[in-house]
Amino acid sequence: MSEYPTDQELRFIRRYDITKEPTEDLFAFIQQTWHWSDWGTTRKGRRLYLHTGGWSGNESIIAAMEKNEMFWYLTWVESRRGGHYIFEVPPKMTRRHLDSQRIARAKQEGK
Repeated sequence: MSEYPTDQELRFIRRYDITKEPTEDLFAFIQQTWHWSDWGTTRKGRRLYLHTGGWSGNESIIAAMEKNEMFWYLTWVESRRGGHYIFEVPPKMTRRHLDSQRIARAKQEGK
């Protein structure tokens, strides 16, 4: 990984559809892309804690997350001065819930 996220990585974050794909997967991608991920990211249950450390590349990731309006509106919990953010996977946007919806749709289509 380079120190700064690529345009492709930022585009992926901006375009990720959490209504169709598990939010946890985007959280994992953000953690992998984050500079200083061992210090600046923490997962606790459904929550993701991010700390930018003032790094402009991490600020670019936050900006891409904010431009993904559906993601931001549904997952954002808190922002604090100093580059501290908290996000949470909505209960109906978990992998388990989305998978159960897909199975139910497939069963209905099969009848």
